[in-house]
Amino acid sequence: MKKTLVIFLLLVSFFSCNKSDNPVDVASTTTPTTGSTKEPTDLKSGTYTITSAGLTRQYIIDIPKNYDKSKKYRLIFAMHMMGGSMQTMVDQNYYGLKTYADRDNVPVIFVAPQGYTDGSPWRGGDNKDHIFFADMLKLFKEKLSVDSTRVFCCGFSFGAMFTYSLSLEFQSDLRAVACYSPANWNIYLPENKHKPIAYFSTTGTQDDLCKYVNSDALKQGGKYCVLTHIEDNGLKQLPELPLATTSTHITTEIKGLPTEYPVLFGSFVGGHTNDVKDPGSSVNWIAKETWDFFMRF
Repeated sequence: MKKTLVIFLLLVSFFSCNKSDNPVDVASTTTPTTGSTKEPTDLKSGTYTITSAGLTRQYIIDIPKNYDKSKKYRLIFAMHMMGGSMQTMVDQNYYGLKTYADRDNVPVIFVAPQGYTDGSPWRGGDNKDHIFFADMLKLFKEKLSVDSTRVFCCGFSFGAMFTYSLSLEFQSDLRAVACYSPANWNIYLPENKHKPIAYFSTTGTQDDLCKYVNSDALKQGGKYCVLTHIEDNGLKQLPELPLATTSTHITTEIKGLPTEYPVLFGSFVGGHTNDVKDPGSSVNWIAKETWDFFMRF
């Protein structure tokens, strides 16, 4: 009898330890945001203006039509590129992710902030865009039922640069990010907190704007954006990242990282773009793989 009891207790301990490592289990026990007790009477789908860091800022928010405050909602930020705007993100269905959300009947709150407050798409000389992001996130958590463990961000080009910048500071707020053709120069970069975050990145082998390697000496380029998060997520022996050599893309998931903090890198033969299709396919694999990546969590 005693032997049976000991075995039973060991099994309970084993499964309890393994369950605690599962990010889905962690998310299911998260305390809902204060917005879960409120009806969104003053925050509905539309365009809004707020004051942040002394600047007048705007964003567009898309809230599911059947919003139910008793449910917890994923929150996805889409950061626009140079020459684009918050409206561009709406027109592009938030980099195509809203198309997948509608297809799969997954309720998501989408947000498209507006940059362009200092002559560039996103600020290069100070942290006011970071403050803007923090102010928006605080507001949405207060007003809406946001799943605080499933907040995501994505962007292309300058939007990817801003997303990468956020990924160095807001690791405790962002569950995962996706950067399409990022660069780690010509953008404000905070001091890296070196906390883990799930990271997906893509760069074309012929990208002359946001190069895969801009400077090895300065560790500039999309390559070093990926390597930074590989190291921060716990892998000290940094791998060589496979690069595509044919018209079919290669997406590599880095081995040896914790399951809850994966890093993926998508390589393709091509230039500065986030709309890439493999031969014989009509599907933009970048949008699809981003959706699949975010839905892991």
